[in-house]
Amino acid sequence: MKARVHIPVHSAIGNYVTAIWETVPPGVSQESILPKAVVELVFNLSDPMQGILPHQHIASTAPNCFVQGLNTHTVHVQYSGSQHLFGICLQPHMMKALLGILPSECKNTLIDLTLLQPSFKSLWHQLNEAVSFEARVRIIENSFPVLAQQDCSRTKYFCDVFSNSSAYPPDSIDSLSKQVCYSSRQLNRKAQSLFGVSTEELLLHKKFRTAVTLIHGNKKSLTDIAYDAGFYDQAHFCRIFKNFTGFTAKQYQLNKSELPFHLFS
Repeated sequence: MKARVHIPVHSAIGNYVTAIWETVPPGVSQESILPKAVVELVFNLSDPMQGILPHQHIASTAPNCFVQGLNTHTVHVQYSGSQHLFGICLQPHMMKALLGILPSECKNTLIDLTLLQPSFKSLWHQLNEAVSFEARVRIIENSFPVLAQQDCSRTKYFCDVFSNSSAYPPDSIDSLSKQVCYSSRQLNRKAQSLFGVSTEELLLHKKFRTAVTLIHGNKKSLTDIAYDAGFYDQAHFCRIFKNFTGFTAKQYQLNKSELPFHLFS
């Protein structure tokens, strides 16, 4: 697996682009992508791919470049040839300023970027012609606009809690309300607007993502991982994991790839 990641800390787009990534999985025909609760732009720089999105049963061909929001369940992808994906992770609260839509409009689906902004077709061609990951990163940093910070600091903090993979989940909605200085009702409205789910669902996704990261980061038992991620016990964790992914946490632990949230076959 060839995977690269760039964090644009000192870039002019660093206030809304959290990461730029690229993967080139060798000899893969199928991929299962676990829910990551990440808003990202994806550019397919190789052969066409088909995917079965959450709550769908028929595969559809993905556009050459698309935006996707929070997926509540596993996405199954089928590749017909070579694979080369390039992606850009966004701060959820900045998506409307960049694309004119909210992340909640992309929940469990993907939208062709060229339908939102025709200029993405030219950008896709530029990325395809670039000879290296570093060159593609420069194209993005030179092409994407400089955006003023959107919303208030509380909204940014709220998004950071769920977007930052290194941050542990809040103990409860009440504790999150105190951290963000929103009432639980305000939090729920913000979660629905940004992600298309309730605060309770979003908190479960955060605990799930934390558990997946822990599975990759150490050799602890699933029981210890469940408690560290904020679940009541292992049974609660395993039930949520199976509900989100369709397979057990033990199955994922045994078959995990070097890339978290991705299983290849």
